[in-house]
Amino acid sequence: MPLTAIMLGAGNRGFDVYGNYAFHNPEQLKFVAVADADPNKLMRFGIAHNIPLEARFSSWEDAIQPGRASTAFICLPDALHETAAIKTLQAGFHLMLEKPVASTLEGTLRVAKAARESGRVVMLGYVLRFTPFFQTIRQVVQSGKLGEVVTISWRENVSSLHMAHSFVRGNWGNTARSSAMILAKCSHDLDLLGWITGKSISSLSSFGNLQYFKLKNAPEGSPERCLDGCPAEDSCIYHAAKIYLTDNTEWPTSTISADPSLESRKRVLETSNYGRCVYCADNDVVDNQVVAFNFEGGGTGTLTMHGLSAQEGRTIRIDGTKASLRAVFNDDLYEIKLEPHGLGGRGELIPMLESKAAGGRHGGGDDGLTAAFIDAVNNQEREPISSYLESHILAFAIEQARLENRVIDMADFKSKLEF
Repeated sequence: MPLTAIMLGAGNRGFDVYGNYAFHNPEQLKFVAVADADPNKLMRFGIAHNIPLEARFSSWEDAIQPGRASTAFICLPDALHETAAIKTLQAGFHLMLEKPVASTLEGTLRVAKAARESGRVVMLGYVLRFTPFFQTIRQVVQSGKLGEVVTISWRENVSSLHMAHSFVRGNWGNTARSSAMILAKCSHDLDLLGWITGKSISSLSSFGNLQYFKLKNAPEGSPERCLDGCPAEDSCIYHAAKIYLTDNTEWPTSTISADPSLESRKRVLETSNYGRCVYCADNDVVDNQVVAFNFEGGGTGTLTMHGLSAQEGRTIRIDGTKASLRAVFNDDLYEIKLEPHGLGGRGELIPMLESKAAGGRHGGGDDGLTAAFIDAVNNQEREPISSYLESHILAFAIEQARLENRVIDMADFKSKLEF
């Protein structure tokens, strides 16, 4: 029998990832109820999964009825994660929660408390743990082939168009509506650093700012909305019509409206942030940031995030006492190279580990994540919520370091928290 589930938030992740998995694997997962404030998204998900009208809700609170299903998937806006997670856990659901756990450190700890008290399986949407690429890097590092890790250089290169879509015009552009960039985008990376190395960060500092996507860089004479006759339309790569009014109805166009018709997309651009000039939006998250850190027991590293990359992806270098690892993770190339010391840079390409469920976006991790959650619920494997907390605690510490321009000692930072 498949797991039964409710979907809270039927947008990009809800419909395209978890919903798509259920559609193609009906023997494993079946959605029996859905909630979304957007009537088009609600109808689209309901029709796709044969959900009766009485089990389609415009309010996520109304869908949380104990006994309705065994599991809940929360893909709501970030600001709603804390309340929705606590209520679903208290109602007895196993939980798949999209990151972040919550938008505040205090809220994150409250969810962790509810998770421990519930005794339910809780999994955070750290999809990159389930990619063959990062699983391979973890295996190499933990095998000892690098020796002791000495230093890490980790770069999150966000393409300029992704930055404009998601972190300027989109749901994660404003800290008050979502969360700081280091949590919204780089919590994946902070999670992977600890998961791959097995090391904890002892101290850190950070610098970053919003440099480019702001009013002073707007073309002369440009209106607030792209469709209101912008004189820079021909030269501006961020003009909304070039991104959302083309023949492409896949991502990112698919995220702005559940109705892919040209008329619907035009209406969205005329009324929402997606139609605003990227230099005149209400965004305030950084478009570049660097973190420097010390590992407990020795070793250093940097994490760099920037939103003005020509190509989306991550580039990684890990240097140990015996060898170096260089890796590239983007749409065109998944490559891991191991270079033992003393060979003058010559080394070998490392083949990717095989995965029993590696499909979907994010380097094949989407399906692996969903399959792992189903297995965990079926086998009652309750991974401690603390395994996900470190990345969030680090993110809040990093943002404090950036805002206060100081070094944060992580032992001191954690000593002030109430777990």
